Amino acid sequence: MFTPAARLTHTFNELTSAMTALAQYISQLADKGQVQAACFSLPPVASGDEHQAVSHIPVHTLYGNEAITGALDGFKQWFMQPNCSTKASFRLPGYLILPSQAQPQLHELIEHINHLKNQFKAQVQAAGNRDQKFALVHDALPGLITLQVYRHLVLLPHAVSRLGFTWANKQIIQKVDKDALIKQLSAARLSPPGLTDAQTWQQCVEREMYDVKRVPNTAELRLRRPVKTHPMVNVRWREEIQPRQQQVKAHLPLLLCQDEPPAITALESYPPTQVRKRRAATTKDEPLIPRLHIYRKR
Repeated sequence: MFTPAARLTHTFNELTSAMTALAQYISQLADKGQVQAACFSLPPVASGDEHQAVSHIPVHTLYGNEAITGALDGFKQWFMQPNCSTKASFRLPGYLILPSQAQPQLHELIEHINHLKNQFKAQVQAAGNRDQKFALVHDALPGLITLQVYRHLVLLPHAVSRLGFTWANKQIIQKVDKDALIKQLSAARLSPPGLTDAQTWQQCVEREMYDVKRVPNTAELRLRRPVKTHPMVNVRWREEIQPRQQQVKAHLPLLLCQDEPPAITALESYPPTQVRKRRAATTKDEPLIPRLHIYRKR
């Protein structure tokens, strides 16, 4: 009978084989001159710098065979790199455009890869608490960064008229139910973080619960969590599909199968030369629970 570590290793080996099959298929098309590609290489984040404010991100653009090689390597960039932070995940925005006739074969390859990624993630999640998951992964596959394995490859389902690469640094804003938040905090009292005194943690959480209970039931609470600056791509479909435009995370190169190339706006270095003004936030400046980024709406 397989142990959890053996099952995880087996799934990872299957995923590696599936990625090799994808790379071989794309390389065969590239050898025939049937692949257009570009990758926007970003500098790695040094260990210890992951929480530093971002003021500038230089972009180095790769085209042609260099971009194809970079994309295929980036698809399987799953392990920690020397002197690089494991808390700032690897990103490689870009695109690979293959002929339309490649769609069925490519779709089958991508579906299989993403299925194995889901299977791998499910096996990790079934391991138990955070420490048990960590032990399972790093005993079986030392140095693996699970987030980078979990990420699906994206094959766009329709022909595209435009790809517009850009930067996003918005906040996540969600409405929070007061009673649900109190239940969440109550459950958290029994799970102090590592290296935290249990009594101190319980007192901290009980104080947070007290502050939430003091808020009038008529008031609205919001989660307003900052999101690190990251690349996105605005996809505009060639066909009359609603919605006509969609925004997609540009963590890894997108895959497209179409004979007529789309118009493309390349990713420029951050900050961009033109920045759109945003309306002022509608929540109070002082958080109700700083740890959870919970604010009371005005």
